[in-house]
Amino acid sequence: MILTDTPTRYGLVSVLMHWLIAMTYLGLFCIGWYMMTLDYYNPWYIALPHWHKSIGMLLLVVVLCLGVWRLTVKKPLNLENHLGWEVKSSRIAHWLLGLGVLIVLVSGYLIPTAEGSGISVFNWGTFPAAFSLPGQEDISGLVHRYVAYFILGLSFVHAGAALKHHFIDKDDTLRRMLSISINRNQS
Repeated sequence: MILTDTPTRYGLVSVLMHWLIAMTYLGLFCIGWYMMTLDYYNPWYIALPHWHKSIGMLLLVVVLCLGVWRLTVKKPLNLENHLGWEVKSSRIAHWLLGLGVLIVLVSGYLIPTAEGSGISVFNWGTFPAAFSLPGQEDISGLVHRYVAYFILGLSFVHAGAALKHHFIDKDDTLRRMLSISINRNQS
């Protein structure tokens, strides 16, 4: 498999970043959900938020790298059987997913930095607090929570659309992102 995208398929970099972001986001969502149930005496009360913030900051770096990648590398062309409304809704969904994930990650950064202290990433280093505004922690917390739910729901729609293309339309939409060999003599 080649590194960059071609007109007919996604390259290794796009495929790896797509799945790394998707699986990490899902894991962070589950950790965040579980963290809401923890009480002060739970042994995970300190460790889990530290991991959540550390992984979230690393994911932010990966998402920014994907953004740069998307600006510099042309995506594969739409398949011929994709209808106009599918292409438009796909574009909108991808933009919403990208923007939403970025909003969740930035709001996640703004919650613990509201008091002026940075975020330690696995004790390797610290992302410093950029600024502190009145109500920053509360507003960022609400944004973080509800946009995270929205992105999870949109991710299920996105996955459902990919499965529809695979099982109903029987096209190569899903194969291109799974890095599975494409049947139709495409490179």
